[in-house]
Amino acid sequence: MASIINPKSSPAFQLKGSLYTLTTLELHTTSHRRLKQQLEGMTSKAPNFFQQTPVVLDLDKLENGSEELNLISIRHLLHHTGMVLVALRGGTEHHKETARMAGVAWLPHQKQKRHSAPPNSNVIMLSQPDSSIPVEKPKTTPVRAEATIISRPVRSGQQIHSDGDLIVLGQVSEGAELLAGGHIHIYGPFRGRALAGITGDKKARIFCNQFEAELVSISGQYKLTSKDQSSLWSHRWGLNAQIFLDDDHLHIAALS
Repeated sequence: MASIINPKSSPAFQLKGSLYTLTTLELHTTSHRRLKQQLEGMTSKAPNFFQQTPVVLDLDKLENGSEELNLISIRHLLHHTGMVLVALRGGTEHHKETARMAGVAWLPHQKQKRHSAPPNSNVIMLSQPDSSIPVEKPKTTPVRAEATIISRPVRSGQQIHSDGDLIVLGQVSEGAELLAGGHIHIYGPFRGRALAGITGDKKARIFCNQFEAELVSISGQYKLTSKDQSSLWSHRWGLNAQIFLDDDHLHIAALS
């Protein structure tokens, strides 16, 4: 017997606009070797950090915008780190067609003015303010919750979460992870990972007496760090430091 479709039945789905934070991987070269080398370096420090992370591949800073892009190869590399390629941004008409053939979305060039990024900040996280889908803006500023104080060392494999500020009186070992909606203060050696402002507070900061971190993040923007870097970040290695967000880029400075 044929089924009868009731025209007044509820719809099978509903389209809605939502605001998500996506990781943007700003591509500077299409060299498979260089990309693989840097991605492997990232994942060796934080093997689980990028699992199921949606990624937008930004082509605006590509060394040669017309050079051939092996999207299948790059998607394969990202897949091995746990990242999921969801879209290309910018590039040429050829790149737009490449995205269509690969079954990923294509996004236009960034509309807002770009600021000069530090030379070692080629991986950033940002929201998608130019989405064509209407989105609901947050109605209120996030309220910072009560601070959490940890009076013992945070060892490898441990994860501490605080809705407000997080204060650790001891050391934070390699492989340990701190997450806070507000600031993070570390009074012992800081050798693990710290993610401040995880609810979107861009004014959150990370303070520590001995900076030897694996990874730092504020409001979704993150940076992998190491002693061997030839950058301003390595200048604070083993010293006190504060990490803060300015112009959508992470900065490090001495505690004044």
